[in-house]
Amino acid sequence: MLIDIINNKNINEIRTYINNTPIADVAYELENASASQIFFLLRVIGTEDAAELFSYFEPDIQQKIVEKILESDNTEILNILQTDELADLLEEMPALIAKRILEITPKEKRNIINVILNYKDDEVGSIAAVDIVLLKDTSYCKNGLNKIKRLYEKKNAELSHYFFVVNENRKLVGGALLEDIVFAEEGTKINEVMFPVASVKTTDKIEYASQVFAEHDMSSIPVVDKNDFVVGMITSDDIIDAINEAATEDIYKMAAISDKESEKEYLKKSNWSIVKSRVFWLILLLIGSTLSQLIIEKFTGVAEKALSLTAISAIITTAVITGMVPVISGSAGNAGSQSATTIMRAYALGEIEKSDFKKAIWKEFNVSVVTGSILFAVNFARLLIYFLSTSYNSLTAHPAPFIIISLVSSLSLFIVIIFSKFLGTIIPIIAIKLKRDPAVMSAPLLSTMTDAISTLIFFGITLAVLLLIYPPSTAVII
Repeated sequence: MLIDIINNKNINEIRTYINNTPIADVAYELENASASQIFFLLRVIGTEDAAELFSYFEPDIQQKIVEKILESDNTEILNILQTDELADLLEEMPALIAKRILEITPKEKRNIINVILNYKDDEVGSIAAVDIVLLKDTSYCKNGLNKIKRLYEKKNAELSHYFFVVNENRKLVGGALLEDIVFAEEGTKINEVMFPVASVKTTDKIEYASQVFAEHDMSSIPVVDKNDFVVGMITSDDIIDAINEAATEDIYKMAAISDKESEKEYLKKSNWSIVKSRVFWLILLLIGSTLSQLIIEKFTGVAEKALSLTAISAIITTAVITGMVPVISGSAGNAGSQSATTIMRAYALGEIEKSDFKKAIWKEFNVSVVTGSILFAVNFARLLIYFLSTSYNSLTAHPAPFIIISLVSSLSLFIVIIFSKFLGTIIPIIAIKLKRDPAVMSAPLLSTMTDAISTLIFFGITLAVLLLIYPPSTAVII
């Protein structure tokens, strides 16, 4: 509907539609619109609405719109963007376009942008809003309210439920609620309605800021520099966006997906970009699985020679043992992933610190022993049921070999579970110690290592026990 209105060039109808529709819904309707259609819309609606609508578009659409804005010299939309929004835009633009945007940006704003761009992506300074209203503690509430109105109208200052109070040196001394300022009696000063507030530093991690939000239940928190000068604020919306992005990246990394376009919606990504994000780790894991293949081949050869001389050759063949490998390796991978995910989540939420790693390892060991014991019993019962259904006559005539192989494979599973959970615990801890992202290292390494080592443990224990009980000298055809 909106695209039809744009195509008809009906300016009054466009403005009426924009005034009666939430900006987020307008952006959704324009998903399939061309850059020319969007640019026309932005030119005929209010500048503030245009700036807000612009911020909803994907970076590739924003780039096309910016190119048209620069061609037309109608740069008012860019100038009204808040400083932190403009900094985010510059990070997404090609170098030449970013340079042209900076050339038309006022010097004061440009200097602040350069400071923001120097922060790392996971630091609070990279997402802080810097166009804010600061109130002096000695000012009257009436004067403070006039300042809020003035800066909002002239500089498009960020509005919030909380306004932060500074002393004459611009150092944070507290915060004040908007309603307290509005309804304060004549002659009331800001320091009479203010209260203590928590703050975060520009170099603090965004994850830490999210914990501060959770603990203090505020919609915005002041951001200070190393000297405690207030330089901006972050809102709960900023944190939610950052957490969503971080969570998406972690999910991709745990699945061995290197996705640089994690902010994009799935259906908006090109097929090739999805292929590129996944194929590298799949190739790497495919090569890594060669170790498991080699172990199986070597042990299969040994098993064929050894078991052909034993009393169980007619019943427990190499095929039976080899058929258990997927069960063992699958259980190992699942068990390790559970431990890895638990450790990464606990560390990310601050539930464990680096000083707690030994406790975590011991805790996971105890869990693995209990889990392994349960799986030992379940696997033993499972195998007996399986052999009863597939080899009933042989089992009833000669039950000992079947019981032995069930016990041995269950013992192997018990040891594999303990080892896999140890790996699942230690790999994220090592990554954290090395200051690497545990989500990147854990899934690929865990998958490859548990497959290979679980296969080695299973074949080694199974064949060792079988050859110990049924040495070649006791060869009997059953």
